[in-house]
Amino acid sequence: MDYKEITLMINHEVEPFIADILNELGANGIVIEDSLELQKGRIETFGEIYELDPADYPDKDVRVKCYYSEFDYRAELLEQIEQAVKSLQDVEVTRFEISTADIKDEDWENEWKNHFHAFKASEKFTVVPSWEDYQSDPSEEVIHLDPGMAFGTGDHATTSMCLRLVEQHVKKGMSVIDVGTGSGILSIAAHRMGAAPIRAVDLDKVAVRVAEENFEINQCRDAIETDTGNLLVGETEKRDVVIANILAHIVDLMIDDAFNLLNDNGLFIASGIIDEKEEMIKDHISEAGFKIETTIREKGWVAILAKKVQ
Repeated sequence: MDYKEITLMINHEVEPFIADILNELGANGIVIEDSLELQKGRIETFGEIYELDPADYPDKDVRVKCYYSEFDYRAELLEQIEQAVKSLQDVEVTRFEISTADIKDEDWENEWKNHFHAFKASEKFTVVPSWEDYQSDPSEEVIHLDPGMAFGTGDHATTSMCLRLVEQHVKKGMSVIDVGTGSGILSIAAHRMGAAPIRAVDLDKVAVRVAEENFEINQCRDAIETDTGNLLVGETEKRDVVIANILAHIVDLMIDDAFNLLNDNGLFIASGIIDEKEEMIKDHISEAGFKIETTIREKGWVAILAKKVQ
C-alpha cells in the first residue's frame, strides 16, 4: 500500500493543537519536528544523554508530517487542514505552508527508521526499534517496537507519561484494557509489570495488526487479547485498569464507561490531553466518581491517574 505525505510548516503557537486536528481528519501517522529542540543540543532522559541531529529539524518554526493511505487520502484534506488551523480561537497563525508527496510503502518504513532510535522512555522501560541491536542492562525492561503505521513509540510525551504511570501503578495480576492501543506499547508494558489478563483494542484495523506484530516481537502475543473496537462500547468484563492514551475529547467520551467497567479501587490512566483541556477532563473525571491521584505534565501535555472510589 502506498501513502500520501502532507508536510506543514507552522508557527510554534499552533503546534499544541496540530496533532488533535490531524487525528480528527484521519491521519494514519504524524511526525512533529520542532526547531526549539535544537536549542537543547543534547537532551537528558532518565539519566541518559542523547545527541540531537540538526538534519532532523527545521531551522525555525515547526515542521509537521502526516500520512494517509492511498485509500484514505482525498484532495479536499488540504483545504480542511488549513481551515481547521486558521479557525483556532485565540491562536495567532503567522505561518502556514502545506505541500504533499507520494510515499511508497517501502519508503514509509525507511522514514520511520530515520526518526526512531533506542531511548530510555521511563525509569524502567527502554524502547528499542526492532531493527536495532541493543545491549541492555539487567535493570532495564526492553520493549522492542516496530511502530509501522500506528501511533505510540514512547518518545512522545503522552506515551512516555503513560509508561511512567504503568510502571508505578500496574501490579501483578491486575486485569487491563488498553483503549486505542496503537503500536501496543502500553499493553506490552502492562504485561511486563505482571498484569493479566490484558485486552488491547483500537478502532483502526491497521493499528491492531501492528500491535499484534509487536506482541509477537516481545513474546507476549498469547498473553494479550486484541480486537477492533470503538472505545469501551460493548465491553462488559470488569477490569482493574483502563488505559486510554488518545485525545482529550475522545477521553471525555469514555470517562463514564471507564468508571462503570472498573472494579472498586480500579485505576483509570488517561493521556493525550493538552493543557487547555486539563480542567475540563478533570471535572468530568471527578463528577463520574473518580478520585484523581496523580497528574503529570510534560511539553504541553497532561496525563492523569484516577481511582474508582465508592
